[in-house]
Amino acid sequence: MQLSLPLTSDEPALRFVRHRRARRYILRVLDDGSLRVTLPRWGSKREAQQFVEASRAWIAAQQARCQRKPPVASDEPALRRRATAELPRQLLDLAAVHGIGVHRVSVRNQRSRWGSCSRRGSITLNWRLVLVPDFVREYVMLHELMHRRELNHSPRFWRLVASICPRLVEARRWLRTEGHALF
Repeated sequence: MQLSLPLTSDEPALRFVRHRRARRYILRVLDDGSLRVTLPRWGSKREAQQFVEASRAWIAAQQARCQRKPPVASDEPALRRRATAELPRQLLDLAAVHGIGVHRVSVRNQRSRWGSCSRRGSITLNWRLVLVPDFVREYVMLHELMHRRELNHSPRFWRLVASICPRLVEARRWLRTEGHALF
């Protein structure tokens, strides 16, 4: 179900989308400032509207951030092609150095993640990794590779990452402070 409703005359459109696998209400501020609300199968539009009303401060902050942020790149298609060519090779090289098997590597346009690793050994990387400093890119790749040994974020997992990534703290700090501007 998709429905667009203006909230008031000076506010952007609000679009409701029902998703059968959603477990909760999800609110996104899109690049154009419009709002998208994902409803779980059991959710109601009235509850979704209440969720939006309760999130007004967050919405305003996100819309202000969208207006401040510069465009990621003037030639995004070229950067995505570069990412598809370079990132899988770099990840597989790191995997070989650390003796870790990887089933498949893909490069995608993830909106909020730098990477992910499935139980079967498929690793997905965000194409925006070609825009980050080398030590940050290496950290993200090592982080995902360590999920092949420990598929969670337990203290044991973080010890594994720290043992092979000397600039772990610096890379995580960079992602927290500078990384959001690339999304």
